[in-house]
Amino acid sequence: MKASDFLIAACCLATAAATASAQVKRGITFDDFIAVKAVSDPQLSPDGRWVLYGVRTTDIDANRRTTKTFLQSFSGGTARQFPNDSLNVAEARWSPDGRRVAYTTGGQLWVADVNGGSRKQLTTLTGGASGPVWAPTGDRIAFVSSVYPACRDDACNARREKEREANKVKAHVATELLYRHWTAWDEGTRSHLFVIAPDGSGLRDVTEAAPYDVPPGPFGGSEGYSFSTNGQEIAYTAKDAGRENAWSTDLNMYVVSLTGGPASVITAENKGADQNPVYSPDGRFIAYASQTEAGFESDRWRLMLYDRSAKRSRELLEGWDRNADTYFFAPDMKAVFVMSGEAARDKLFRFPLTRDAMAGKAQRVIADSNNVAFSMSRDGRTIVWARDATERPAEVFGATLTASGATQPKQLTHLNDSLVSRLQLHAAEDFWYKGAGDDSVHGFVVRPPQWVAGKKFPVVLLIHGGPQGAWLDSWHSRWNYQLMAAPGFGVVVLNPRGSTGYGQKFVNGVSQDWGGKVYDDLMLGLDAALGRFNWLDSTRMGAAGGSFGGYMVNWIAGHSDRFDALVSHAGVFNLEHMYGATEELWFVEKEFNGPYWQGAAMSDQYRKYSPHLFAGNFRTPTLVLHGELDYRVPYTEGLSLFTALRRQNVPSRLVMYPDEGHWIMKPQNQRLWWNELQGWLTTYLGKPAM
Repeated sequence: MKASDFLIAACCLATAAATASAQVKRGITFDDFIAVKAVSDPQLSPDGRWVLYGVRTTDIDANRRTTKTFLQSFSGGTARQFPNDSLNVAEARWSPDGRRVAYTTGGQLWVADVNGGSRKQLTTLTGGASGPVWAPTGDRIAFVSSVYPACRDDACNARREKEREANKVKAHVATELLYRHWTAWDEGTRSHLFVIAPDGSGLRDVTEAAPYDVPPGPFGGSEGYSFSTNGQEIAYTAKDAGRENAWSTDLNMYVVSLTGGPASVITAENKGADQNPVYSPDGRFIAYASQTEAGFESDRWRLMLYDRSAKRSRELLEGWDRNADTYFFAPDMKAVFVMSGEAARDKLFRFPLTRDAMAGKAQRVIADSNNVAFSMSRDGRTIVWARDATERPAEVFGATLTASGATQPKQLTHLNDSLVSRLQLHAAEDFWYKGAGDDSVHGFVVRPPQWVAGKKFPVVLLIHGGPQGAWLDSWHSRWNYQLMAAPGFGVVVLNPRGSTGYGQKFVNGVSQDWGGKVYDDLMLGLDAALGRFNWLDSTRMGAAGGSFGGYMVNWIAGHSDRFDALVSHAGVFNLEHMYGATEELWFVEKEFNGPYWQGAAMSDQYRKYSPHLFAGNFRTPTLVLHGELDYRVPYTEGLSLFTALRRQNVPSRLVMYPDEGHWIMKPQNQRLWWNELQGWLTTYLGKPAM
């Protein structure tokens, strides 16, 4: 061989080795998880040429997250931070003419031109400003701010707030229920709806003196209010239930004229919840989501159409057994688009409309992966949204809309591509099985990064909360499947009865049967996964869940010895204690058929399905995680569970967060959460395969 040939061969071998080395992927770590750029809230410009979107990053050392907004061409190219590199802004919204953008920064409302110039601060309110929504006429912006309802100006709000902060007595006094909600005590303030002109003039509290919140807490946003097509009216969601606030779900739709006069309720006849108005482009209708069953927060969200002239409502999609989660009209009124969950994926459906606004058959427009936060151009030809999956963090996608659906969907942002390319991330593998009563139940499995054919891996069964909810094929920001699998676990993810996306009958099947068929669904689903995926090791298994998932872990502890380790996060332990300490009583009264002092509810529910009654059977090592600011499932539930475990000398560990609520959100707290969870499961599932 010539020297030159030898050198060429050596170079080729070195290049091949370098390429192979570069292609070696590894399992995800917490540092990778926290480094993911959380892409959200895409907003397409009216002409369809530009996209605004938010990017949230995490500073683990500072223990905080920061959201920035970016502007990017729909056709591609480099994105730039909006309005400039030095400002962190959120909730960016295009004006109807596409020339200006409203946004929030520093807790106040601002406006700038599309290039980021001519910035103007519109508000300096004590209660801040959030949720900007432009009127279609471009002459007003709606937003919400926290106020004391008795105050008539912001000086009064400022004075009241200063007095409260200066008062050395921090006692909470209540005369009615729902005195605290999610993670906050009721301090007397309410979220009110305001309007303001883009030049900062005409500031007005549209719901002045209202005793209720707009939108209702704790999670309502700008989807809770909307301008009419001519900009002269606003519809909004509110709940004015008085002393029944804690056990009523009777949200209502209100309309108020901006030319003057009081607000009026347009959904008073329905005692279930009505929310999230969207005016039709022709101004004839208001679409909104509605639940017919009073007191049931997980009833099907039906899409309703309120005829503004006739002043009556009707269901638009009768016979469609899915939730109308979000919805919007085609600009030409020839269709209505509805986002809804179906079989562990959020999808976009299109329903054709006739001249009389009668809906046709559903068409799946965007159904691959998991899809949320849709935004459409003014002509209805272009759409953008956020898409993620089990193996892929969210990015912005876009597509052209035609009569047959979305054509040539394309990924517009690539903020996480580099990170993902270095990680061994497995996609969700779907399977269906026969659950309780031979009902068809859906789940999926995620392989560990170390997976190789012929080797068996320990199993972790994940149980979702709700109980009316669902595990989605998504990049979960808390219960991340990849991070759960990272130590070398096969993750079994099931959607038993109670799960959304499989029809309302399936959802209803969990209520007043918490330890019944849903438990059977889970055990049968685990058996089905073990039978189908032979690399799952049935001799090394754990289960983990939060909220209702934590309840079910607690129930499993008293009813099964098949698991080697359990993880209970924010789990219900004593149903009677839970009823007396939780805030939203409509939930427990529906799920357990009334208060515990009612005889039938006590015998059929509280004294039948409470995990604490079976604590004498506890033998499985259990990790207990809880937040002291959790008002949904009060932290004493976790304390009681831990006491029962340790009193019986069951291996267990309590991790209590004094600064967290129902969800563990702070970055450094999340690091500890994952360290504890992975460490606990590794300790008890890491024994050699049998």
